[in-house]
Amino acid sequence: MTSTQARLFLNVSIINKKGIDIGLTLGSELHSVEEVRSSQPIELKMKSGIKVILETEFTEISSKLEGKEVYGPISKIKVRGKILNFDDNVLKDFRKEPLLISLEEEHKVIYSQSSQLVEIILKPYLK
Repeated sequence: MTSTQARLFLNVSIINKKGIDIGLTLGSELHSVEEVRSSQPIELKMKSGIKVILETEFTEISSKLEGKEVYGPISKIKVRGKILNFDDNVLKDFRKEPLLISLEEEHKVIYSQSSQLVEIILKPYLK
């Protein structure tokens, strides 16, 4: 008898809009599904030069049910990362304050400065 183990994936959508301060919006999008491996960073680069580097970490979840310790499947992951421009200058850094995202929950990271907006949408799920 063989058993299959659920794998954890992360839907990542990156939206980059330029010219938002002058009413002329040029936008580009990148969508990717990445398998989450705790020790391997996820690096995505857009044609516009925006680069996103994400590091994931599994959380250890335990809870008490009727006075007993209960351990179960991972229900949240920690995500750290940074957004870089085409010169590899850091636009936004969220490595020191990681995101704690529940399975099947969408979480947004937004960077907005002068005429540029970068929005990252993250959604972890099991498959």
